[in-house]
Amino acid sequence: MNRATVAGPASDEMIDDAESKLSLQFPSEYRAFLKEYGAAMGTGFEIAGIFADDDDGAPMWRQIVQATQRLRKSVNGMLPESLIPISDDGCGVAYYIDASKCNEDGCDVIAYGSGIDGKTVAGSLEEFVLKVARDELNV
Repeated sequence: MNRATVAGPASDEMIDDAESKLSLQFPSEYRAFLKEYGAAMGTGFEIAGIFADDDDGAPMWRQIVQATQRLRKSVNGMLPESLIPISDDGCGVAYYIDASKCNEDGCDVIAYGSGIDGKTVAGSLEEFVLKVARDELNV
């Protein structure tokens, strides 16, 4: 990832533990991202993930288990449990990997927000990051 600060790789054990806590299996492209980067913060985007908590203050990145559990509690079953909240635009639009909509190229990234109910914005995590980095994400 160009021009991004990353948390550092997540171990298989950390990923397996997160999947167990969320009762879902992460798509292979997201697992690969977690194993390589853990989480990322770049110009204009954040990708929530898994990282070691060093207790030195507030983390730079959102922790995917906490973010997903918070989402599930706040929407009380109104959104599919296959959604993994990976990012938001800071203005009320949130982006999710939809683990139920995957193919060999990756999983759809969809947007929810005011007036936006599940719009597909990218066909994979990689496409999503590239669109954000190029300021080409249209919702």
